Amino acid sequence: MSNISHSASAARYANALFQLAKEAKVLDSISSDLEKIIKFLLSDSDIASFIENPSVKNINKLSVLNVASDKLEFSKLTKDFIGVVTKKGRISNIREIISSFKDLVADMHGIKNAKVSAAKKLSDTQEDQIKQKLKEKFNSDFILHTHVDETLIAGLKIQIGSQMIDSTIKSKLNSLKAKMKEVA
Repeated sequence: MSNISHSASAARYANALFQLAKEAKVLDSISSDLEKIIKFLLSDSDIASFIENPSVKNINKLSVLNVASDKLEFSKLTKDFIGVVTKKGRISNIREIISSFKDLVADMHGIKNAKVSAAKKLSDTQEDQIKQKLKEKFNSDFILHTHVDETLIAGLKIQIGSQMIDSTIKSKLNSLKAKMKEVA
């Protein structure tokens, strides 16, 4: 399954769509449609808030999504999937479902995911270096999911599945602090 944990519900919906798309040999088309959904949600924060707001009735969300589906020319499978997810009240988790779907596709292609925390934004060169080091260590290509955690001071924290690689200054200082307490 996925290397990055998702809620069980999102993972189930993503897996169902993945299996249907794989069986129908339309994984690329569905992946493209899901990218369009993400771009659609990112392009208009009001629409994203409306779609992800649990107090808005599902029928109203479905009306907006049907118009968007036609405008963005989604495949029948994607339209049907959006309808099911909306009717079941899970459309507010669409980003998580899409992320889980992407992880399934990546896993199928032998690509792993790594969650990388850094004290500051990483450059493209730094990300490439991290990918190369991870490839050497794990013999696999990686997709990095990076985010800034200013509490780290310096260094990196990398999570691959349940494995954690922590080379942060914060972790080293905490380790040193613990050793000093043992001596005292």
